[in-house]
Amino acid sequence: MKERINKNVGSLAFVVYFIQGALGLSAIALPLFMRENGYSISKIAWITSLTTWPWFVKILYGIISDGIPIFGLRRKPYLIICSLFSAAGWFLLAVGQAQDVTVIFALTLANLGLAATDVITDGLVVEYSDKSTAQTYQSISWGARSIGALLAGVTGGYLTVKVGYRTVFLLTGFLPMISFVVSFFIHEQPSDARSRKEKIAEAVFTSFKYLFQRKILWFMLLFAVSALPVAIGTPFFFYMKDQLRFNEFFLGLLQSLTWLGAIIGCLFYARFFKTMKDQTALYWAVMITFVDVLLVFAIRGRVSAGVLSVIGGILGYISLLPFMSLAAKLSHGTGVEGSLFAMISSIYNLSQAIFRSAGGMLYEGIGLNWLILATAFLSLTGFWFIRKLSKNMSPNPTFSSIL
Repeated sequence: MKERINKNVGSLAFVVYFIQGALGLSAIALPLFMRENGYSISKIAWITSLTTWPWFVKILYGIISDGIPIFGLRRKPYLIICSLFSAAGWFLLAVGQAQDVTVIFALTLANLGLAATDVITDGLVVEYSDKSTAQTYQSISWGARSIGALLAGVTGGYLTVKVGYRTVFLLTGFLPMISFVVSFFIHEQPSDARSRKEKIAEAVFTSFKYLFQRKILWFMLLFAVSALPVAIGTPFFFYMKDQLRFNEFFLGLLQSLTWLGAIIGCLFYARFFKTMKDQTALYWAVMITFVDVLLVFAIRGRVSAGVLSVIGGILGYISLLPFMSLAAKLSHGTGVEGSLFAMISSIYNLSQAIFRSAGGMLYEGIGLNWLILATAFLSLTGFWFIRKLSKNMSPNPTFSSIL
């Protein structure tokens, strides 16, 4: 008999991940709002990096929700509370003064709510997943995020022109309220927290032990290097706005085109990379990242920007998915798959924040062209990390050397 997914969980997963993609509604408005209020490019990069710290500690949300149930429930109450956190952050940004403390607090609150909601929803999906439904749940999650992001890009750009920054933030704040409402329809059975606390503590301790294995350490360093391209993100955004004279609507369209490319990239990866040996896929990923960064030099007008946004989305996901795949493989069979994968993912999120902030500061000193070149050639250090990783992976047959 064919297994059926839980409709409540499937609906929640769709809503939460659609919202996660749709929060890109404010991606155009936010940096322009900060710039208009006197923030330098380096400060914008620093603040947006700083306020993503809730994504570095994702494992804590799982530990708290698993170990400290509210009224005996581990998911539903936290989803309700965290949805309100995320909404409150955007509402505060919509009505608060454009001061450092207010902006940092509002963005941190929004990220905290979203990151926690993401982890708790993942936990709920895992609980209801089995071999026959896991792929369906993942398809729902990734499909919803992609749809949300596609719609948010061009819609956010249009709304930024028509209604202004603060109204866009207000509308963005209503998105988490949708998951707030949906959370009330979840039917969850009360759990015994006492026995779970012991298991959680053991899982966290075991995960940290695995993190210090040489193969995991080398992989995390390699994964961190793969985050380098975000260094040029904020400076290049303002280059397109100020030098190429792209308006808000067109910048939003480019964001949607990038996500269209990402979807194509996922399909391309599934067709050509899925059965490739891990080391081969990683070598390709590093080279693709190098080319992807240098292609930025070719953006000179609207046509080239549109075409290269699609290509960049394709290349970006083709270069990311081999790392995600190997992270899952390294976590598999450890007995603490969820905790270990969350820790590895947190290292990647932290690396993105560091490189984004560093890119903004370097831009002030060396300019955009040198920043692009430095980012591209530094990404090639990934080849060295792959060699180091390969020495610690043998005799893994899927990671045999291609040299």
